[in-house]
Amino acid sequence: MCQVNHIHNMAKYEVKDGVGVIPKGTKKIKDRAFDNCENLNSIIIPDSVTEIGESAFEGCTGLTSIIIPNSVTVIGEFAFNRCTGLTSIIIGNSVTDIGYGAFSCCTGLTNITIPASVTNIHGNEFAFNVDILGECTSLTSIVVDKENKVFDSRDNCNAIIETATNRLMAAYPISFIPNTVTKIGYGAFEGSTWLTSITIPNSVTEIGDFAFMGCENLKSVVIPNSVTQIGERAFEDCSALTSITIPDSVTKIDGGAFSGCTSLNSIIIPDSVTEIGDDWVYEGAFSGCTSLNSIIIPDSVTMIGNRTFENCTSLTNITIPGSVTKIGDDAFKDCTNLKAINVPSGKTDYFKNLLPKSLHDKIVELPPVKKAKK
Repeated sequence: MCQVNHIHNMAKYEVKDGVGVIPKGTKKIKDRAFDNCENLNSIIIPDSVTEIGESAFEGCTGLTSIIIPNSVTVIGEFAFNRCTGLTSIIIGNSVTDIGYGAFSCCTGLTNITIPASVTNIHGNEFAFNVDILGECTSLTSIVVDKENKVFDSRDNCNAIIETATNRLMAAYPISFIPNTVTKIGYGAFEGSTWLTSITIPNSVTEIGDFAFMGCENLKSVVIPNSVTQIGERAFEDCSALTSITIPDSVTKIDGGAFSGCTSLNSIIIPDSVTEIGDDWVYEGAFSGCTSLNSIIIPDSVTMIGNRTFENCTSLTNITIPGSVTKIGDDAFKDCTNLKAINVPSGKTDYFKNLLPKSLHDKIVELPPVKKAKK
């Protein structure tokens, strides 16, 4: 807890009877000026201030409301991160830059308006989302001023959309995604525990990295044929998701895309997919899918990435086509119930060169495919 005149050796910042004191004439509130001051209940920012530094009020759990004056142009990274008591914030109409994670983990915040002046929202696409910590779980309304030329919340969709690219950057309790959106951005729905189902419109061509990560109550999702890419860890830890159909427009399933989907028991991979997972992403595309019991990989696939099926403890059999030329490290690690790796006739030695020795006794050749009579 902060003490008066003892805030990271910055003696000019004080907390007196719960009120933060910033001297008149201050142009920048220094980085970490009041961070973790749990006894800070309110703050008056003088109109001389043009910048709020990084983590300036981070962890000020007693702070319930704040008015950012019109003099401020920059809100730094993590400026109000973990201000869990913050329920109201007014952003002045001169702010142009909102930093990475500026309002992340403000779990009491219910609504916010982004002014027309904001032109840059930095970091993980939007300052309210910062990796898996960006959970403003009480937020029910987010509005972008209609005069903003860079961002919008079209059709009252309760989301932030980058106007020029039609990229959905952040969303809160919404009933639909506008059919003008072309990309679901990085972490757009990350940690949205309110989300139980979603229909993605056929205007969308890309689902970005981390887009639905940690949506633990998401039970169903409809992916249209317009989607060509499912990003890294896009649906990671969607633990209520039981099945998903990947459209035949998708050519690659990135690493970690469905990792940790513990209820996922069936998945159809179309023959448009050429790569499953990556060589470098820590999480495999389906790692930790503990309910997945069987899977058929289509003839189009050439690569199965690192850790792709790691810890799929219910997986009993898998069929791998002869088109596969590479199987990454630990692709089947800890698949404790795996009984058969089905491969084409005559391909046992070929797959022994791709698989670790510990799996050689699991290789089962399928009967030769009979040629159709002329």
